[in-house]
Amino acid sequence: MEVKPLSFSDHVIATDMLFETTASIKDLSIAITEATSDEVHTFIRQELRSAIAYHERIYGFLQDRGIYDAYNIPEQLKKDIAYATEALEQ
Repeated sequence: MEVKPLSFSDHVIATDMLFETTASIKDLSIAITEATSDEVHTFIRQELRSAIAYHERIYGFLQDRGIYDAYNIPEQLKKDIAYATEALEQ
């Protein structure tokens, strides 16, 4: 299957979605430690699992397109500089 390159706007939206799911995982992790009822605890646990699954899918999407690779920091820094340069030129 051919992978189409993302437009700059799609790239920004996908990256924002990745960062937002990361934030939601952090928030839900904090909330689950403060839940006092079983119902709320169960609800938050389900939401946390969903957020982790979404994060994994979005990360895989970005990684498959060569946009984001958290495991190769030097290369990611080069990409981030290129993305920032492109954003400033638009």
